[in-house]
Amino acid sequence: MKRIEILIIILIGVTAAFGQDSLTLTFSYQTTDGSHLQSDSITIENLTRNWRETIYYPDTVYTFILHTGIPDRFNDNGIQVMPNPFDGTTRVCVQSSKSEQALIRLSDITGHICAEYKGLLQEGGNLFTISLTSPQTHILSVQTSLGTRSTKLTNTGHASANSIEHEGVIAGAAPGMKSKSISPYEFEPGDKMRYRGYSPSRVSSVVTKNQFTSEQINLVFDTHGIPCDGQPLLYDNDGNIYNTVQIGDQCWMKENLRTTTFPDGTDIPVGGYLTLDNTEPYYCDFFEYYTVVIPWEERGNLYNWYAALGACPNGWHLPSDSEWTVLTDYITSHTEYICANTYHYTYYIAKCLASTSWWNGNGLGCDIGGDLSTNNATGFSAIPAGYCLGSTSFGDEGDYAYFWSSTEENENNAYLRFLFYYSPMVYRNAYNKNLGRSIRCLRN
Repeated sequence: MKRIEILIIILIGVTAAFGQDSLTLTFSYQTTDGSHLQSDSITIENLTRNWRETIYYPDTVYTFILHTGIPDRFNDNGIQVMPNPFDGTTRVCVQSSKSEQALIRLSDITGHICAEYKGLLQEGGNLFTISLTSPQTHILSVQTSLGTRSTKLTNTGHASANSIEHEGVIAGAAPGMKSKSISPYEFEPGDKMRYRGYSPSRVSSVVTKNQFTSEQINLVFDTHGIPCDGQPLLYDNDGNIYNTVQIGDQCWMKENLRTTTFPDGTDIPVGGYLTLDNTEPYYCDFFEYYTVVIPWEERGNLYNWYAALGACPNGWHLPSDSEWTVLTDYITSHTEYICANTYHYTYYIAKCLASTSWWNGNGLGCDIGGDLSTNNATGFSAIPAGYCLGSTSFGDEGDYAYFWSSTEENENNAYLRFLFYYSPMVYRNAYNKNLGRSIRCLRN
């Protein structure tokens, strides 16, 4: 009997989660320093079904229509809704090419007519106020001598009555009204989704999750550091977009490289079973064999030195060992970046370069320890992505951030810089060229 009761409870929960006819996302924009940053656009990607959509400011709401037994696409040409979804009441602009009689109806998804308007549509934009008492998807249809046009409305609130009220006529489209927000793509609760916001000078962190319910998605823009003058954003050959950061006279990528192709369009090979004497370029693909915590969008790919030499986008390059020294010397020469520590070692600058997340423990402080939220004074945002050797070996995630330089020590080794999770220092050493490490590109 108890097993039956448990099954009933589970079924009720599933029905509550999946029985809804729509799922609505509301996006908000936050900055790491608490200031406001207006987003130009938001990309919405369904990784399960391989589609991508972009919505543009001032749209901040996106709705998926679930199984309702009605077509997923309507001809909404000439019907503008703002906002949509809405909390009980919204405004609709119906465009008409001439003055003629029209029948406008509001119906729920069962076909029940909730409200009607019979009257004259004037040439131009005809404004209406729509009110609905029931929070669900409705259909707005406009019937004229030219045929019937329909669009979906998603109500999330409770108005006092169902109504269609004519406000008046304007010569063109209603100011600020855009037909947006309802997805035309296939979606099922639980699909793996990816969201990212864009502004003229920055891109937000990526939010990746399995989407089961309606919710607010917070897109965070990292305001540590100053974007490079004239090039706040950088695109690679795969279409990935990166923030940049100006540190002294140098312009750096603020994120780890993620490309899978060289600038000429040729593929960077994926490393399988490799040994340390390999001399071919590759990047690592080890997801079948290892559990990876840091999301790919933040971790980036890990490349051997032979791939790193040519992987940076056109106009950018893999920094030399001396160019890395320019960076560390600049930081140590500016007291605002140097950690206040007991021993006053000027190279205690790891905390100034390290990201505010993903580091194990509470390391990178000036005396071993400290608050990770106070990291990243330069905006470099070093991520502890670890290392790899093809798909056969992966380690140090959360502990080490390794970055290749273009400078060789000898036939087998090349120099790199690295940060270690419980040390306040930035280290320089030479390692085997065939180990996969992170790449930060420097502008030419």
